[in-house]
Amino acid sequence: MLWRVVSGSRRWFVQLMQEGIAPAKHEQACGEIVGLDIGPSTVAVVGDNSASLVKFCDTVVQPWKETRRLQRAMDRSKRATNPHCFNANGTWKKGQKFAPSKRYTAIRTEYAEVERKLAAERKRAHGELANQILGLGNVIQSETLSYLAFQKNYGKSVKVRAPGMFVEQLRRKAESAGGQLIDLHTWSLKMSQYDHTTGVFTKKPLSQRWHVLGDGSGVVQRDVYSAFLARCVMSNTHHPSHIETMWAAQKPVLLQTGWLRSEPAKIEPSGKITVATPLEQVVCDRGFAAGHGLDAVVARREPGDPSGFALRTPCL
Repeated sequence: MLWRVVSGSRRWFVQLMQEGIAPAKHEQACGEIVGLDIGPSTVAVVGDNSASLVKFCDTVVQPWKETRRLQRAMDRSKRATNPHCFNANGTWKKGQKFAPSKRYTAIRTEYAEVERKLAAERKRAHGELANQILGLGNVIQSETLSYLAFQKNYGKSVKVRAPGMFVEQLRRKAESAGGQLIDLHTWSLKMSQYDHTTGVFTKKPLSQRWHVLGDGSGVVQRDVYSAFLARCVMSNTHHPSHIETMWAAQKPVLLQTGWLRSEPAKIEPSGKITVATPLEQVVCDRGFAAGHGLDAVVARREPGDPSGFALRTPCL
């Protein structure tokens, strides 16, 4: 027996637990390797015949205006009914305990219900994305990330999407499916800086979302390219010959989905090769950073993934 608070009231549930491994509800590609690049608001996924960049937990919409209203109401109620807990300048007196009023309790219950619904939808979205990734492969390779740094730099986004919780759920599901989630060494591999055509590491600003290939053959979406490199890593090391073989097989998929663009190269007088990168506005329109369109529009404009992967790919 267990209980949960729903809409301010305690509800009891009967939980049945059985010994053994639960049967798989979704198809899983055992032995296949999948590369991930997880950001604060997007996730790039590259499999054998697929390449996608999706908005992270796009169904979780934080009602910031409503939550701020409830938080202000709780603060006003606390200060009005417990003036002895505050100093003259409005700061909290150390060691004081406040007595919540009925109004404060009602507002707190309303606020808790909003967060409960968000947490439930976030957990469902995490599970859906994890199952889709496991449909591509149960051996998942991703860079080791500092989620505390994510919280510091992208606090609101992390609060809504919880990338750390998603990674732990994905790890548990992968191990349950007979696979594993491999943490790659971030500082030695430097996925966002590496170019397999030249073997050179070049630091790029976060605003630069497209990577210009060093041989001048085109431009590739930065996050998708990092996920591809993560998929090619062997023993926490880049192997140029292996990456080149994998690139030849992955290139048609990237061209079809629009994440790789063969732009004309220009050789400057200094000998440097440059490629015209797409405008950021075009990137947002083609990707998922600006959100998804209606399902009807997406079904009409966006092609299906060659592998049948449920994650959406940009329109051609």
